[in-house]
Formats: sequence, C-alpha cells, structure tokens
Amino acid sequence: MRVLMPAGFILACMIAFTGCTPQAALTPQAAFHDLKNAFRTSDAASLERQLSAASVRKVREMTALFSKMGDRQLGALADKFGVAPGRLRNLSVRDYCALILALDREKSVIGIATSRAITGIDRHGGRATVRVDNGMELTFVKEGPYWKFDMAGL
Repeated sequence: MRVLMPAGFILACMIAFTGCTPQAALTPQAAFHDLKNAFRTSDAASLERQLSAASVRKVREMTALFSKMGDRQLGALADKFGVAPGRLRNLSVRDYCALILALDREKSVIGIATSRAITGIDRHGGRATVRVDNGMELTFVKEGPYWKFDMAGL
C-alpha cells in the first residue's frame, strides 16, 4: 500500500502538469519557432495548428477556387505542386499545408523566412511582425492566449 500511494501521487501530478501545458505558442517568438519546426519536419498537422482563424478561412477560399478551375488551369497548378489535378479539387486545410511543405523550401516564402534568424519583433496589441535577417517579415496574431501565424499578408 505504501508503494501505491506515491505512485498514485506521481501519476496525478503527471496528469495535472500535462493538462496545464500550453497547446500553442504564448509569444510571437515561440510561434515563429513552432512554424519553423513545422517546416523543418514537414509536419502538415503542426503547420495547420499554427494558422490563425483568418488564415484557415483564406486556405478554404483558395481550395474552393481550385475546385472551380477549368481543366487546363487546374492542370498547370497541379504541375506546379507536383500532384494529380484531381487531388486539388478536394483539398482540406491539412492537405494544402502538406502541399506547401512539399514545395522546394527556396520557392516558399514561409520556408525561406523560417530558415533565417529573428532580428526583431514589433508588437502592436494583438499583432506582431517577426523580422528575419534577410529582411523578410511574417505576421502573427493573438487568438485568445496563443499566437498564430497570419497568412493574410502573403
């Protein structure tokens, strides 16, 4: 019984601490590093979690436009992404994130920016601009307690 009491206490502490860990970035710098890690590991689910609500809406609007494109136009876009045209007609947000991650990092604005070092962060209320050493800037917005990547300016 004496052995079970400490084990139960340790288990309860582990559950409590796990429940208290942040589910997203609490600072713009942490959000940038989370975005960088999503690109470094090509993790579409992680990239999707980094997106602001406005960015998710923007991706859904873009993917809806893909489904309305003519065959020639869709074929050209599919060639750019290196996928079958039919796949572009029914993209989820995560599928779109996977396509962005599959692009050559040197062709992706986000991939290029996240490969660089932060040189400054300008915060204005619930918006923050993270500047990197090549002059590029990425915008993050605060949603509740968390900072999310905002694709609106791209």
